[in-house]
Amino acid sequence: MGWVTGLIQGVFGVIAKPIEEWQKRKTLEIAQEDKQLERQHDINLKKLDIAFELAKGGQKIEANWDASAQRQMKYTWKDEYLLILFSSPLVMAFIPSMQPYVAKGFAILETTPEWYMVSVLGIVAATFGLRWALKRFIG
Repeated sequence: MGWVTGLIQGVFGVIAKPIEEWQKRKTLEIAQEDKQLERQHDINLKKLDIAFELAKGGQKIEANWDASAQRQMKYTWKDEYLLILFSSPLVMAFIPSMQPYVAKGFAILETTPEWYMVSVLGIVAATFGLRWALKRFIG
């Protein structure tokens, strides 16, 4: 029986060696893939951190711009002018003899080109320090 055991061990030894080598290669490949995925994950996290910092910086700049616009309002009449301009139709809508004029005016404004309306929104937003609100309208 000794020679059978020796034969079986010899055959399995010949077969086992390539299998062990194949397992080692597969293990190394998987480890390399893991390392590569880990590096890609780290890169993605760094990109997100950079994007977050840039966005935070952009918000600070916009907030400073809006605050500056609001501070300068006390030196101009344009905010009072815009307030009168925009509140006039509101007041006129409660005066029965003026209601047809208000309705006709708004009907005409519906035909106004979009670029003009966006320009007016931009002027109002810049005047009142509300540029952030304009982003909803222009996209």
